[in-house]
Amino acid sequence: MVTVLRNGTVYTMNKSNEVLENADIWISEGEIIAVGQNTDVPSDVQMIDCTGQIITPGLIDAHTHVGLWAEVTEKQNDANEYSSPWTPLMNAKDGIDPRHFSFEQAVMGGVTTVQTGAGSANPIGGVWSILKTAGNSYDERLLIERSGLKGALGENPKNVFGHQYNTMPMTRMAVAHLIRKGFYEVLKLTDAERERLAETHSELLPFAEVLEHKMPLRLHCHRADDIATAIRIAKEFHVKLSLEHCTEGFLMLDAIKESGATVTLGPYMTPATKYENRFSTAKSPKHFHETGIPFAIMTDHPFIPIQYLYYCVVEAVKHGLDQMAGLESITSNAANVMGIADRVGSIEEGKDADLAIWSHKPFQTKAKILATYVEGKEVYRLEGMNH
Repeated sequence: MVTVLRNGTVYTMNKSNEVLENADIWISEGEIIAVGQNTDVPSDVQMIDCTGQIITPGLIDAHTHVGLWAEVTEKQNDANEYSSPWTPLMNAKDGIDPRHFSFEQAVMGGVTTVQTGAGSANPIGGVWSILKTAGNSYDERLLIERSGLKGALGENPKNVFGHQYNTMPMTRMAVAHLIRKGFYEVLKLTDAERERLAETHSELLPFAEVLEHKMPLRLHCHRADDIATAIRIAKEFHVKLSLEHCTEGFLMLDAIKESGATVTLGPYMTPATKYENRFSTAKSPKHFHETGIPFAIMTDHPFIPIQYLYYCVVEAVKHGLDQMAGLESITSNAANVMGIADRVGSIEEGKDADLAIWSHKPFQTKAKILATYVEGKEVYRLEGMNH
């Protein structure tokens, strides 16, 4: 069955960021098969009138703990394995609850793709995944099972293990040592030994995958010195690096740009719960954009509820970020920094039909999500809104 979203204003978010007035989006078997204006729509297709409405790609949240983190009265936090500071074999897929209400919140906010996984208690916490926010199972939603090895620098690992459990790491030096540890061990192996890592389910396997550029190292870092440590470790082992949070990154933009790291910014609309994020500011995205550093804006759900991803961008725009750059940070640029731009992030032929339909143009005060589509299926519609 072919579905046509008819006569909407389409923000394609393609390379030229075309905005098409009175445009049609043709969908078949979960994919966009055509985008154009004044197309001839036959009578045997499902036609949805979007006159007066805005259509953007489904929004992308590059850093969350959706489906894993304890919320409301839930007592068990499945995002942090507190039994050890070094848990490289933890895999997001084994903790995610696809039926968790955080996925419902996501589609209410037009969010169709998330990256989720281990929290930041551990210097090495485990492997993240990228998945859609709707579908019957983890496997049905999956985009990338192993999207990065998550680690954390700074106060979180020190506070959890050093202060609470009186064990390593107690200092930033020990945190960096534990992050390096796995890479050093892999580099000692022969080629034959490396090939057997997957067979033996070795704790060194994720480090080997990072060294072979199969996935990046994703490091939680707030303070400028922690960001510098992350860059230093990535350079030392010649690995791809994603700087997660990057709170004080605006103090060292040239060094970040030279490093080639990608950046995920936020959340900057929360209280300064620790000394190291006291300089958190919504001005950061503007500085990164002007410096030409690729970045995505994120919620770190549940610290900012995922349905408010768009409002994180609004806050950055209020503080000087270009509007289209803001929209890119949760669509096309987010897809690029996550390595999924072949599937999502723009409205183009051959891409997944992940779409958000809005009442007004983005960044207008009245703008709200009317409907959300994941792979051509309507997964959310604002109550009271008709097709």
